[in-house]
Amino acid sequence: MKAHHMRAHGESIAESRTLSRSTRQTVLERDDSRCQRCGTQVTARDEDGVDFQLHHLIPFAAGGPNHPDNLLTLCDDCHTRAHREMKSLPDDHPDVLDELRTIVCATE
Repeated sequence: MKAHHMRAHGESIAESRTLSRSTRQTVLERDDSRCQRCGTQVTARDEDGVDFQLHHLIPFAAGGPNHPDNLLTLCDDCHTRAHREMKSLPDDHPDVLDELRTIVCATE
C-alpha cells in the first residue's frame, strides 16, 4: 500500500497524513480545546496538561480526508479507546457498515 500511495499520489503516506497547522488549529478551536468524548481540557504536547490527538471519523487508511469535518479532538486515552472499540464495529454496528456499503456501491 505504501508503494502504491507513493506511485499514485507522489507522496508518502506519512507526508499525506501530516495535518497543516491551520487545520489542527481550526479543529482544536471548534472543539473548544476539549476531548469530544470525555470533555477533558487538552493542551499541546509541549505544554503541561492532557495531550490530544485529532481523530479521523472516516479513517485515513480508508480514504478519510484531512478535512476539519472529518476530524475531532480526543485526549490520548480516548483516542486509544476509540481505535480499540472501532475494531468491534462490524460486530456491534452492522447497520453502519450496511449504510456505508450502500453509499460506496451506489451508482449515479
